[in-house]
Amino acid sequence: MGETMEGLLRELPLHHGMARLFDQLGEPGFWRALVLLLRQLAPVDNALAARFQRGQPPLVLEECGFGPGGGASPMPFYCQGLYLLDPFYQLACGVFDSGLHHLPDIAPDQFHQGEYYLSYLSREVGQDETQYLLRLGPDAVLSLSLGCAGFYPPEAIGRLRVVQGWVLAAMRRHWALADTAAPPAAQSTLSDQLGAMLQQFGQGRLTEREAEIARLTLRGLSSKAVAQQLAISPETVKTHRRNMFLKLGVANHTELFNCFMSQLQAQERQG
Repeated sequence: MGETMEGLLRELPLHHGMARLFDQLGEPGFWRALVLLLRQLAPVDNALAARFQRGQPPLVLEECGFGPGGGASPMPFYCQGLYLLDPFYQLACGVFDSGLHHLPDIAPDQFHQGEYYLSYLSREVGQDETQYLLRLGPDAVLSLSLGCAGFYPPEAIGRLRVVQGWVLAAMRRHWALADTAAPPAAQSTLSDQLGAMLQQFGQGRLTEREAEIARLTLRGLSSKAVAQQLAISPETVKTHRRNMFLKLGVANHTELFNCFMSQLQAQERQG
């Protein structure tokens, strides 16, 4: 009996957090209350709530940080175009089951060696990330990203999966109560958006195949994975990549990513 009571007392903060969360349904404090509650289950260092809409930049709903940082938010660059390289955004644009999704389960084969991970995600989000993704409609997805400075232990991922039922229900109910207006979806595809951006900083010099290979390279796919996806040989991929690098004036993947970032910075200044 004593052990049972001790267990209930240990869970008391979690129940208090749930009470605060339910009070915030439809209110501005909902997302922070949800993240604070989930931090009792996993070592969450930062969080981002967003609405993904096919053909449009993400709509940031809430940004939470719990580390010693305090620097400028990376969201302007993310929403300007980096989201096109985000594996979770890629997943949300396709067919998936609503629930918790963990970065190692969805990332491309060389994602952790790619510049998007090394230069952006690992610095701004952390070494690990998991997201609750909730399908709102044919072209809209509600996302709650949970970043971790280190790597989530398996038991933390397990706890987050155990509670995904009521987390998704709370997200859905909050969205309905908040009545957040969603603009109509654009018709362009993810490939169209990123291809157009690559053509901009390539000044229209890339062929369609070269732009496609640049897009997949930026996402973190190896030559072998690119070849499999495009149904061509790895040698052909390497030839197209060399030509693409030459036309863009870059020597490697790092310079390709820097070129992409320079384009985002230019658009940010113009905007």
